[in-house]
Amino acid sequence: MVRHDGSMGGMKSLGGGMWWAWGVALAGWLWSAPLLADSFELELESGAVLSVERFGSGGDRILWLPSEYGIGGEIERELVRAVAGEGVEVWLADLHGSYFLAPGRSSLGDVPREDIRDLITAARPLQGRLYLLSYGRGAALALEAARLWQLAAARDATPLGGALLLHPNLAAGTPQAGERVEFAPIATGSNLPIFLFQPMNSAKRWYLEELVARLGQGGSDVFSRPLADVSDGFQVRDDATRYEREVRQRLPLMFRTALRLLASYNGERRQPVVELGEAPAEPSSGVAAELQPIEGRPPAPMLQLSDIAGKSWSLQALRGEVVLLNFWATWCPPCVEEIPSLGRLNARLTGKGFRVVSVDVGEEAAQVREFLHKVPAQFPVLLDPQGTTTAPWKLRAFPTSFLIDREGRLRYGYFGGLEWDAPEVIDLITMLLQEG
Repeated sequence: MVRHDGSMGGMKSLGGGMWWAWGVALAGWLWSAPLLADSFELELESGAVLSVERFGSGGDRILWLPSEYGIGGEIERELVRAVAGEGVEVWLADLHGSYFLAPGRSSLGDVPREDIRDLITAARPLQGRLYLLSYGRGAALALEAARLWQLAAARDATPLGGALLLHPNLAAGTPQAGERVEFAPIATGSNLPIFLFQPMNSAKRWYLEELVARLGQGGSDVFSRPLADVSDGFQVRDDATRYEREVRQRLPLMFRTALRLLASYNGERRQPVVELGEAPAEPSSGVAAELQPIEGRPPAPMLQLSDIAGKSWSLQALRGEVVLLNFWATWCPPCVEEIPSLGRLNARLTGKGFRVVSVDVGEEAAQVREFLHKVPAQFPVLLDPQGTTTAPWKLRAFPTSFLIDREGRLRYGYFGGLEWDAPEVIDLITMLLQEG
């Protein structure tokens, strides 16, 4: 169930004051005395052998499962050491190394869930509770394995402590631009105390409330902690900003405080649903390598916003032109990388019935203006500080772009950064310009 406190649309959101007061005082101490790890191999019932690194000691234990991109090198191990320094034992499982998996978006699909269920059984401490921690697509693996363990556990088994999930990706498959994302069945099939940490420099921020509601449908007690001014993966990225590194140093204390909160909800045995629904089919091509046609050519959603200079723009007023509409944010590296090619494309087709229009989502005018002084955009930049475009345009990632024809219909969409003045893109736009 979802705990209500009247804030953030009904989800339990913990304010920043407490975290800052404790974190600033102790962050330096947390990382000052790294703990050594000992490694061992664990043979499971299936015959699989998992490599595990164990850090620290304590009554409670965290089973740390990496994301689809594997263990983030020494940066992630330093974070694990700091978490262990909070008085909790941590097991870091090297899934990619153990199963000889190449890091990538779909890599964890090849990990048998029954193996991770058995790993949970082996990791349960004699004293205290076992908590699962993962991020990205590793969150689905953790929840699916936890469900299997709950279904198979003896009646007198100590319940799982719960799960700590950082920017979890519980989407099923990869939709094309403009399509609604479906959640994986486990989103409504879990029954655990769960604490979510969601960076706010992320498209996932706009769907945090929806995710909390889905998890609550399965019976989970769900708590959330928005993390301002950091982006997904900041805890393991070597290109993290100075502020992201500061927040990373405060994570161990945040985790420990979250464990104390979850301890109030993990005293009783929980039973998840026996049968999960079917997951939507995975697109055969995965993330598109080129602009994808939008089936049915639906009319573009309404859009009326002001640009960085205060001028009002609407798609309706641009009817009769072919428009490339680009949704982005200054914290998004692929968004920044494609700004020059968008400018070159706009310049090349100026006066031919085509224009580029971009929408910065979720940021204030002053922040965008400061950014554009450093990285000029040779096309209009509209502002959507409240994220009002995310729902009607079904934005799930940045950048997301749409080609809209002269009649205001959605013709092509694209997730990710692109060289927009590449010959094949220009040929496609030229074809749209020549229609009618």
